[in-house]
Amino acid sequence: MLADLRFAFRQFAKSPGFVVAAVLTLALGIGANTAIFSVVNALLLQPLPYPEPDRLVQVAEVPNTGGFAVTDGGVFTDWEGQTTQLESIAAAHNVDKNLTGNGDPIRVSGLEVSADYLRVLRLNPVIGRGFTREDDAPGGNRNVVILSHELWQSRFQGDAAVIDRTVQIDAQSYTVIGVLPPQALLNPNVAFLIPATIRADAYKQVRNYNYVCNVIGRLKPGATAERATLELVSARPGINSQYPPFRQKWSVAVRSLHEAVYGNTRAPALTLLAAVGAVLLIACANVANLLLAKASARQGEIAVRVALGAVTGRIVRQLMTESMLIAFAGGLAGTLAGAWAIDPLVQFVGRNNLPGLSVRIDLTVLLFSLAATALTGVLFGLFPALALAQPNLSDCMKEGARGSTAGGRRRLQSLLIVFETALTVVLLVCAGLLLSSFFRALGSDAGFNRDNVLVFSLAQPASQAPTVEHRTRFIRAILRGVGQAPGVAFAGEASSTPMNGRIGFGDFVSREDRPETRTDYNAGFDGIDGDFFRAFGIPLLRGRFFAEADNDAKAPKVMIVNDALARRLFPNEDPIGRLLHFKDAAWEIVGVVGSVRQFQLDINPGGQVYVPSIHFPWYTTFVVRTHVPPLTLATDMRRAVQAVDPQQPLANLATLADTVERSLQGRRTMLTLLLIFAGTALALACIGIYGVMAYSVSQRTREMGIRLALGASAGNVVSLVLRDGLRLVLLGVAAGALVSYGAGRMIAAQLYDTSGSDPVVFALVALLLLGIALIACWLPARRATRVNPVTALRAE
Repeated sequence: MLADLRFAFRQFAKSPGFVVAAVLTLALGIGANTAIFSVVNALLLQPLPYPEPDRLVQVAEVPNTGGFAVTDGGVFTDWEGQTTQLESIAAAHNVDKNLTGNGDPIRVSGLEVSADYLRVLRLNPVIGRGFTREDDAPGGNRNVVILSHELWQSRFQGDAAVIDRTVQIDAQSYTVIGVLPPQALLNPNVAFLIPATIRADAYKQVRNYNYVCNVIGRLKPGATAERATLELVSARPGINSQYPPFRQKWSVAVRSLHEAVYGNTRAPALTLLAAVGAVLLIACANVANLLLAKASARQGEIAVRVALGAVTGRIVRQLMTESMLIAFAGGLAGTLAGAWAIDPLVQFVGRNNLPGLSVRIDLTVLLFSLAATALTGVLFGLFPALALAQPNLSDCMKEGARGSTAGGRRRLQSLLIVFETALTVVLLVCAGLLLSSFFRALGSDAGFNRDNVLVFSLAQPASQAPTVEHRTRFIRAILRGVGQAPGVAFAGEASSTPMNGRIGFGDFVSREDRPETRTDYNAGFDGIDGDFFRAFGIPLLRGRFFAEADNDAKAPKVMIVNDALARRLFPNEDPIGRLLHFKDAAWEIVGVVGSVRQFQLDINPGGQVYVPSIHFPWYTTFVVRTHVPPLTLATDMRRAVQAVDPQQPLANLATLADTVERSLQGRRTMLTLLLIFAGTALALACIGIYGVMAYSVSQRTREMGIRLALGASAGNVVSLVLRDGLRLVLLGVAAGALVSYGAGRMIAAQLYDTSGSDPVVFALVALLLLGIALIACWLPARRATRVNPVTALRAE
């Protein structure tokens, strides 16, 4: 083995350019794989950062339409009394509150949690204590708070004396009892925990989504998610009558908490891993072609060694030693490059898209890189070694007889070109499909005018606005102040706004005259005030907008619906004046507006109803259409709000255009990475095609010279070379198209308004690859026409 290594290094010293080219090509492929796999490893393979993470589960309801749904406080209390398979179970409810004192007022997001929340996670505060059942019980001390480590550092400068200190949250005094460890929770936006006190508040126990919760649990030793599910499903019929009709056909599921948190990332993560895997295979094919081209210079050496008695296995071992050294050099360089690329990759993807994850080079990633390196060495080294280890001694010893000796290598090189062309087609087609999908989403009609619109949200403390009337007066005072600011065209308010990425509301609606459909259709809803529709640019299609008189608790209940809901419930009728059943009451439809894409540009509009804010004033987001660049009015907005409440912070201040852009961030990130990999694959494939054709021309110098000497024109020679090269590319394109059809079906769920077998994308990819391949083949072909017949024949 030492002799093989010494001989390999002597060979490398003779051709350093070849070694550098091979190592850099492999480093590119292995580095990309290492960086992407580090993300896949963190998302899908690493356990959650809690003790015994395999026992952590999510408990969720399963609607009769499928999928998983969040639950509410009433159902959580049912599950608490029904489960024997769970060691502990806990609920968490998202809240936004104002933190005042110790600096400027700020809006912070947190969780209201039941007493066992930290016990389920087996998470202990770094200072202070966790919640007790007394904190969460009726009559207990509910005004206690646990701070996140990040809020403790930023707001309280990491002062350990913060324990037992009083802080103001939503104008109420809370006693700090603990501080969580750094990055303790999977949601990086959670700044605090307070008791949920579900059993202390009657409205939280209603089984009608009055108090929406996520529920987690920890299985007992030996228990399984399947048995826990069966137990809860079996208990449901006994209390089903206590549930609203739309939930009586629902079921329950207990699943891994890891799956619940990261399951949606599996498809895009594995797609990217497959893409970089294809890039690595193309890199291997290129290095194999380099080795085959180099073999022509070594065939005499190998023939002599065989003639002196070297067996095939000995030759293969020597050649594989050289290949593995190149592979491990490329693997080392690639692993270092991948480690360097992790931070830029995470920054590009966005840390909020990788919640609670530590993306790094760990033992699993190192083992992956080592395995990829070893496999790479075998893939690009074995076939050239076998082709070179059994030379035809007679042909090799005959000066000038190269055709039969090189023929096998040329066939193998041709096969490798077909292989890498096919892989490149697959990557380009997948990238093209996602690109087409992205532009279709970008060009879709959002249903509103995103230009010159500013949005921000406010949180009204219950202590300062305890009644609906208080909250309504607050909304109207803010609207008056905002509307008077210079440069404001229209100002409106809603409980949520489209594509806010944080919150949305929904409930069941049905025709009042058709009670049999009462559990049939779930629609989004918002309470609105002011010039909401004009501020958003949502058109009125029929009827009227709300009048000021509608926003009165004693006024008849009226609503405005979007045209998607109108078409669904009143396909051949005028909905104006008809009644809808919504929240256990009958509401008259007074207007129909255009449909809005509520969540993302690539999600089609669903049904939506709008009611006056007097009926739902609990969440407030303000929408301001301006005559000037929106962000220039940020100071005026703060001044208008603080004129009503000096302690009121503005949260989520942004332009509507920016929020729409952010809604496509995940799709844009995925597409950009895939385009980079596809472009890399295309470049490697073209380099491979050029290299093989250049090598082929150099091997056929004598033939070209004879053809020219016999009167062949330069065009004939060019045509000959192009025909040989494009034949291989066409075979690769055909094979790649077949594989791409299956790949398109696999990524179909990630496409918007685009078929996985879009013929336009397939045709454009084929034309692009053929055009670039034509250039890659033409350059060696042009060189072939410059062969001097006399020089070529004399050289032979």
